Amino acid sequence: MKREPEQMRVAEQKLAGGAQTAGVVRVGATVRRPLHARSDYVHDLLGHLEQVGFAGAPRFLGIDGQGREILTYFEGEVVVGSPVRMSDERIISASRLIRRFHDATAGTALAGRREIVAHNDLGPHNIVFDGDEAVSIIDWDEDVGPGHRLVDFAHAVWCCADVCEGEVEVAEQARKARLMCEAYGRFTLAAVIDEITARFHRAQADHTRHGRDQGAAIFAEMVRWMEEHGPALKASA
Repeated sequence: MKREPEQMRVAEQKLAGGAQTAGVVRVGATVRRPLHARSDYVHDLLGHLEQVGFAGAPRFLGIDGQGREILTYFEGEVVVGSPVRMSDERIISASRLIRRFHDATAGTALAGRREIVAHNDLGPHNIVFDGDEAVSIIDWDEDVGPGHRLVDFAHAVWCCADVCEGEVEVAEQARKARLMCEAYGRFTLAAVIDEITARFHRAQADHTRHGRDQGAAIFAEMVRWMEEHGPALKASA
C-alpha cells in the first residue's frame, strides 16, 4: 500500500456540501477519506477507471499517515438541496458521464456476473460540476459494487430530475427525466419511473423490517405519490 511522505502533509480543510461521509477533508489538491469495508474493491475500481481512460472519477494516490485514503480533488460544485432544480445542460452532462462510467465497467471482473459496477448513490450531491459540465463522480463508498444499469441510473434520475418533489410540476419532472433517458441512451422513461417506484417499495420494506418507523412512513408516502403520479410521468414520454 502506497504511503504518503511526511513532508507532503499540509493543512486540512473541511469540505462543505450535502450529507458528507464523516471525516472527509481536503488537503491541498487531494481529498482524504477514512477507509471502509470495501475500500480495497474501490481502490481496484478507481485504478481500473484510470487505466481505461475514464477521467470522471478521482485517482487513488495511496494511504496517508493517519490511515486515510488519498484521492485527487476536483474543483467545482456539487448541487444540494430539495428540490435541486438543475439546468438541462447539467442533467444531460451528468447522464452522459454516468453512461461512460457504466460502459467503462461493463463486462469486467469488477462487475462479476452483473451488468456493470454500480455507484449506488448517484445524484447531484455526488457529481462535481464545472459550470454546466459534469466532471466527476465522487463519494465511492461501501455501497459501490456489482449491479445493474437501470437501478443505478434510475437513482440518478430520481435525484437529478426532482422526481417525487411536490414543489416541482409533474410535467417538469417528466421532461427532465426524459432528457436524462435520452442522454444516457438506453432506457425508456417508463422503465425508469417503474424502477424508481420499485426502489421506494424496497426502501419502505427495508425500513419496516428493521423497525425504523419514521423511515418506513416517509417511503410509504413516496410510494403513494408515485402510484398517483407515475402514470402522468410515463405518459409524457
